[in-house]
Amino acid sequence: MSNTFSKIRNAIDLFRSIDFDQLSAISQKVDLPKLMQNFSKLDDKQLGGLMKMFDPNKKKKELPPIDGDFYDIYHTLSPEQREIQLKVRAFMEKEVKPLVNHYWLRDEFPVELIPKFQKLDICGVTYEGYGCPGMPFLMEGVLAMEMARVDASIATFFGVQSGLSMGSIYNAEV
Repeated sequence: MSNTFSKIRNAIDLFRSIDFDQLSAISQKVDLPKLMQNFSKLDDKQLGGLMKMFDPNKKKKELPPIDGDFYDIYHTLSPEQREIQLKVRAFMEKEVKPLVNHYWLRDEFPVELIPKFQKLDICGVTYEGYGCPGMPFLMEGVLAMEMARVDASIATFFGVQSGLSMGSIYNAEV
C-alpha cells in the first residue's frame, strides 16, 4: 500500500512540475502516448544517454580536423613538392571555389582561369623537359586530389592538359 502512495506522490510532484503550455506544444508535434511507451522500454543506460543529450550545459566536443590523407602520402613529399601542393590548394580555394558553381550550373568552363593555371607551372608534372617539372607520378596524383577537393571537373581539366596533351607532345618528340 505504501508503494501505491509513493507512486501517487511522485505523480503529483510530476504533475506540479509540468508546464501545460509546453506539453500542449509538444503534443502537436509528436505522439506523446507512443513516446512514453517507447521511453518506458529504455534501460537505465539508454535513459542516462538520452538525458545527457538534453542537458543544456553540456559542453560540445571538438571534432578532429578533417584529414583525407588516409595513406599519409603528404608526409612522403619533399619540402619543394609540399610547397607546390599547398600552392595548388591555395589557388583552388582562392580562385576556383568562389566561381566554380556558377559555371557548373551553366555547363560552361571558367576559361579565365587558364592563364592563372599557367602561372602554377604544373602542366605535364611527370614529364622532363619542354618546361615540365619532371616530378614523380605520385605528385600528379596529389595535385589532382587537391584540385578535386574543390571541384572534380577542374581536376579532370588538369588531367587532360597535363597527361593527354603534354603526354602527346612529349611522346611525339621522343
